[in-house]
Amino acid sequence: MQQTEDSTAARHAARVNATVLAAIVVACSGFSFSLGMTYPVIALVLEMRGFSESEIGINSAAAGVGLLASAFVAPRLAQIVSYRVIIVVSAVLAALVVLTMTQLDGFWPWLIARFLLALNVAGMFIGTEAWINELVEERRRGLVMGLYASTLSATFALGPMTIPLIDIATPLPFQICAAVVAVSGLAVLPLKRWDVVATRGENAALSPIFLAAPVVMYAVLTMGMFEAATLSLLPIYALERGHDVDLAAWLVSALAFGSFIAQPLIGRLSDRYPVRPLLFVCGSISASICIAVPFLTLDTWLALILLGVLGGTSFGAYTLALVNLGRRFRGAALAAAMGCTAIAWGIGGIIGPAVAGPAMEQYGPDTLLHVLTGLFLTLVIFTAVRSFLQSRAAAGADGQ
Repeated sequence: MQQTEDSTAARHAARVNATVLAAIVVACSGFSFSLGMTYPVIALVLEMRGFSESEIGINSAAAGVGLLASAFVAPRLAQIVSYRVIIVVSAVLAALVVLTMTQLDGFWPWLIARFLLALNVAGMFIGTEAWINELVEERRRGLVMGLYASTLSATFALGPMTIPLIDIATPLPFQICAAVVAVSGLAVLPLKRWDVVATRGENAALSPIFLAAPVVMYAVLTMGMFEAATLSLLPIYALERGHDVDLAAWLVSALAFGSFIAQPLIGRLSDRYPVRPLLFVCGSISASICIAVPFLTLDTWLALILLGVLGGTSFGAYTLALVNLGRRFRGAALAAAMGCTAIAWGIGGIIGPAVAGPAMEQYGPDTLLHVLTGLFLTLVIFTAVRSFLQSRAAAGADGQ
């Protein structure tokens, strides 16, 4: 009888835990939707207002600086207030920033607003990712983080897909984003019972985590460069190749939809196989597709399918990083690890568009794909070299 009651209680606890995790993911999906819309909308609005490719790239790089700044604040803030509070406050502030964008004019106001938006969006994501990793069962970590990443990708894809239905010359897209962000942040308010505050006194330093997981952090850096460069400049790439705004939005959506399909599979594989070989495969596939894109006609199903695969394998690096760090760290160290991913992503967000934008302006639109190819090849080489060196060190240790 006691065994039956214990089993029933365990199933109830599992259902409650799954419901809480689902609520956190749903809340974060609102942030993702708004992010998916604002990246291409801001790029297209700035292009309509006469900003150059370099200025658009620098504006996107300001988002990377915002991510970087948030990464230093959030881990320590998590020891003072809970993840739930961080998410709610960040959401409200982000919504206010988006609303102010409807009134902006000039390079510097847009730059400052982009920085502030990224600062608060990073707070939302650091909070949700650390919170989920604290609550999830170890045996299902890869699957849950894959489903989390998949949900983000799906809602991210909905953002640019709405662009053909909305006049981007009006304030409406910014108003929609602000409303969605605010509602999403408030959605976690009922979850106080399952809230988490990182234990005071735990090590929240960032540098030891970078040193402990260099390949994983470089993978996140790679994804940050890829995301910022493609979301800001892929629409411009499509326009310069003679296509319209609608196709530019669909190309971004293809990347996100491919990520949606692939992340649960990648997460499930990470429950069975080591992270590093999976990173090697994802990087190799991504590099190969980036090589092929300049030779494709963009308004074809083949181009959309290949971009979908690229979205899946490129974003897979982030899913694998979340799984790896969630297994290795807890408490303030876990919040710091999520902060490290934000730093790596932020640095990538600065470098990617800042390099690719001027390169496109100087050498032509296909340079965007050449930059991305080099980026993924570097990840592949780093992963292989790191694995070789660690295998050699392990063999030497066994021989002593």
